[in-house]
Amino acid sequence: MKLSQLFSAIGADCPQDVDISSLVCDSREAAPGALFVALEGAEADGRAYIPDALARGADAVVCRGSLPDGANGAIVDDPRAALALLASRFYGHPARKLSLIAVTGTKGKTTTTHMLREILSAAGHKTGMIGTLGAYIGRAPLADSPNTTPEPIALHRTLRAMADAGCSYVVMEVSSQAMKLHRVDGLTFDAAVFLNLTPDHIGGAEHADFDEYRTCKAALFRQCRLAVGNADDPSWPAMAAQVSPFAPIRTFGFGWGVDTQALEAGPDPARPFAVRLDVRGADPYHIPMPGTHNAADALAAVALGRALALDDGAIRAGLAHTAVPGRAQLVPVPAPCTVIIDYAHNGDSFRALMEALREYKPRRIIAVFGAGGDRPKIRRTDMGRAAARWTDYAILTADNPRSECAADICADIAAAIGGAIPTEIIPDRRQAIFRALSMAGPGDVTALLGKGHEGYIEENGVRRPFSERRVVEEYFGVQRCTSMGKP
Repeated sequence: MKLSQLFSAIGADCPQDVDISSLVCDSREAAPGALFVALEGAEADGRAYIPDALARGADAVVCRGSLPDGANGAIVDDPRAALALLASRFYGHPARKLSLIAVTGTKGKTTTTHMLREILSAAGHKTGMIGTLGAYIGRAPLADSPNTTPEPIALHRTLRAMADAGCSYVVMEVSSQAMKLHRVDGLTFDAAVFLNLTPDHIGGAEHADFDEYRTCKAALFRQCRLAVGNADDPSWPAMAAQVSPFAPIRTFGFGWGVDTQALEAGPDPARPFAVRLDVRGADPYHIPMPGTHNAADALAAVALGRALALDDGAIRAGLAHTAVPGRAQLVPVPAPCTVIIDYAHNGDSFRALMEALREYKPRRIIAVFGAGGDRPKIRRTDMGRAAARWTDYAILTADNPRSECAADICADIAAAIGGAIPTEIIPDRRQAIFRALSMAGPGDVTALLGKGHEGYIEENGVRRPFSERRVVEEYFGVQRCTSMGKP
């Protein structure tokens, strides 16, 4: 592709037209034929790497400020906004061949996108999905992603692959950071779904305060043709205010005056650790996950399905077959106890899951959890307080300590628990899980929280492989061998 063709996407002049074969924002990926876009991040300024990109053969540069003497390229006010438009043009505007559905909210994005993928698939649509767990075509993995919403180059490359594979819909999680960092600039979503908003992602390199967080979330709704929102959430009016006057709005919730009203949600009497959702005008929906928070996500999926005029049978079948790795995931074990893996990593998600588990009247809830390092400390405090209120025994351990000491993080959580329940600190997560499983008896629930789908523990810049499910399997394998008298 000619550089002039790319620059037409951002309205920039082309000093010297050349052939561009790659678009990069990491100087280490630069090579002859590359256009290097210098991004300014929280920890590094891409402009410092322009000489390296040029030395590696990059033929052009986009940056803010000024170009090095003799360099070919363009100066822009916001390189991140420019990158989104350049990536779309470079990959041939794949979004134009797809119906895009965005899901946003503090909690429930991953679960809701999985539900929508299953519903659309049941309705006969080949569907792509992009989010925290990576990118998928149907249920087949396509690509990993370090971000909930990928950076523009990866995002448009993924959309190109989905369009080429014949997808008609793509359901994607859109985070507040994605909006703040212009990752989805230039995209128009056929529908955008708002789930909820609670204080999180505030501090550090994320958001300065709750107002900025809410504003970034709301900006998504300027880019949609249809808005579907949770009318029970006090932040919904801020989202709805951004919707174009020509775009329809549909609401859902448990209160009166909504388009899709839930009448009741609770444990499903037909199966353990599942939930039943009663919606006005329909037979009950059955979701194979516990908790009213999962029922709320299902309600959002039902509301969108209705807004898209999907067959209720497809909605029902999709919900009944939804399974989300690391989200209220039941692990089959050869013991009279229950083991659940969940990604709960803040006070709200912790509390929601514990409330759900209490509805099934377990003998005890034994919680194994920690908190991420280099993240707002209120998360660990909130989780500690939730544990004190909702669990019977806490084993505190490493999550992703990053540059912090896992034992120090656990000490902060223990201080928040304040002796309200028996508490142990075992920084080694494998040992902590073994300890919890050794304690669990008939009717107990062992909840492994915080890691969810993640297959690693991050410490001091290194991610070492770690699978909670495999640790559980290892524990029962050891127990089986011991009972058989094997070494």
